[in-house]
Amino acid sequence: MMENATLALRKELHSIIDNLPERKLNALRPLFDVLVDDDNIVAIETDLTEEELVLIREGDKHYKEHPEDFVPLESLMK
Repeated sequence: MMENATLALRKELHSIIDNLPERKLNALRPLFDVLVDDDNIVAIETDLTEEELVLIREGDKHYKEHPEDFVPLESLMK
């Protein structure tokens, strides 16, 4: 069973959403997509080793020289 605080928060959020103008409501869609779909969590690495940086640079170079070797992300999401 949901706690009272959780229920109150859900009601508050529903009320806010119900009163948003359409243009702002549309702006929330990408955020909700990320919040609901844990598979779309993006991790940003900030402490890469020099070896990892070299691998990334080599991959970027290979992609620029031979894009046909890569599969577009869109084709995997169908």
